[in-house]
Amino acid sequence: MAYGRWQPRVEAEQARAHVERLLGAGLRKAHVATLAGVSKTTVVNLTRAGTERISATVEQSILAVPVPERAADVAADNALVPITGARRRVQALVAFGYPQSRLARELGIDPGHATFGALVQRQLPDGHTGQFIPAGRERAIKGLFDRLQLIPGPSQRARDYGRRRGWALPLEWDETALDDPHGVPERARWTPPTGAQRRDERRGQVAALTERGLSAEQIADQLGVTTRTVVRDRGQATPEPRGEQLDSEIAVMGDVAARARRDIAARRGGRVNRRERTR
Repeated sequence: MAYGRWQPRVEAEQARAHVERLLGAGLRKAHVATLAGVSKTTVVNLTRAGTERISATVEQSILAVPVPERAADVAADNALVPITGARRRVQALVAFGYPQSRLARELGIDPGHATFGALVQRQLPDGHTGQFIPAGRERAIKGLFDRLQLIPGPSQRARDYGRRRGWALPLEWDETALDDPHGVPERARWTPPTGAQRRDERRGQVAALTERGLSAEQIADQLGVTTRTVVRDRGQATPEPRGEQLDSEIAVMGDVAARARRDIAARRGGRVNRRERTR
């Protein structure tokens, strides 16, 4: 106290309210303790109403932890975070035309594993709540969603599966609502193209990816189509203007006419020669 370095204990209410905000954002008590640099016991005690005062150092450490928009963005890879956002992203991609087997393969998860079952709300084994997922895997799912959310998937069967279960499409979800337990999608904001519209859109995607230097095989893998489809789309992505097309057709017809005249002349010449030989 004489040197002015003594830090007295302070009221716990401000730090307790901040911990509640962190927990409400999806962090768990162990995450908060790690980020604040204090023990988990300290955080647990702070959440109890009986704790009235804490050290000023603990208060400063806890208040220094910012409230994240997404718990998975700040948690360690193996830390468990709420599955809500990951589940909605996977279901939206299925409803957008991506087969579950493909999504599982891209994420490195066995399609029959309980983790993937929790994402698509299949029946889970006893004791598996399906409410949490490792933060590293959650970030991988978000990355996959960000990459595919504007590219329609190839499977009508997957689209039908998602529609029967009422799963929202990617663009029906607002980015801030995906991870909010109380968030709801904005239905009918976007519908997937069908028929010629889907084909034209795919051709536009093929043209754009070709300009970026991707091979036909890479484009086929990214769009979920065959390499032959990509090659065909490349050939039809930039049709000739009508005027040039007519000029080309006229030129072809001219060549045909010229060949016909030459053939006729050759046949006439052959008949003349035969007459001369007969004489």
